[in-house]
Amino acid sequence: MSNSTPLWTKLGAFTPYFSRSQWLPMAAAYQALGLQLVQLSGELLDEAIESPGQIPAARRQLADHGLSVAALGAYRNLIAADPDRRRRNIAYIKACLEQANALGAPIVSTETGTLHPSGDWSDTPENDSPAAWEALYRALDELLPVAEKAQAVLALEGYVNNVLKTPDQVDEILRRYNSPHLKVMCDPYNYLTKALLPQSAQLADEFLGRFEQEFVVAHLKDVSPQGAEVDTPEFGLGVFPQAGYIKFLKTRRPDLPVIFEHLPLEHLPAAIDRLRAIAAAV
Repeated sequence: MSNSTPLWTKLGAFTPYFSRSQWLPMAAAYQALGLQLVQLSGELLDEAIESPGQIPAARRQLADHGLSVAALGAYRNLIAADPDRRRRNIAYIKACLEQANALGAPIVSTETGTLHPSGDWSDTPENDSPAAWEALYRALDELLPVAEKAQAVLALEGYVNNVLKTPDQVDEILRRYNSPHLKVMCDPYNYLTKALLPQSAQLADEFLGRFEQEFVVAHLKDVSPQGAEVDTPEFGLGVFPQAGYIKFLKTRRPDLPVIFEHLPLEHLPAAIDRLRAIAAAV
């Protein structure tokens, strides 16, 4: 990395770029980038869940490269319109919750999903229906006892194109369940539609303050000029007011693991330099 300014926390990234059995190449690549964390996702997570006996060896390879798991990125559509697919998705989240502590982090993050027939990240008017919310409640009713038994945490990530799309709805979910095993991903980008962009700094500050004690992992990305419903590009290449967010992470939740999202690995050095520059200025 071209900038060695110390940061307040450890940095990490998702792992969907690597195929099954590529633990060593992944660990070597992330170590070379100066990362210390991974949010385990994609085929490596699938492999770990399907073959738990391999988990100790995988953790040793990570540790040998100065890496640890910050969270599992399970991301499944909890209300998928197809009932068989919905069942498979919930079963996958359950398996992740059951193995989370073995992998070194109790946190399993997921979206809530959508009733759109063909896209897990596409909105539909049906997402505002009682049927969509009842489906989400049924999923959470099933998942939270598993999280409690496993001493794990289910972390929800709202998104404008999913059923859970506003901070008010996040608050409603937390109040409904009132469980230490249900938390929130610190991802203020996902709630900013194009119509809300003129108020983005205020709305982000309100989101961060409202759920300050509920966050378990922080994501770094951005928001398209067309709003989060169109794209959430890589950190520093959109229109999100990053300085206020970074100040919040530095001063109010410096304990949160920080994970880069939505960028290829070769872009990480530039993204880390952008983060260092912002952090030095706030």
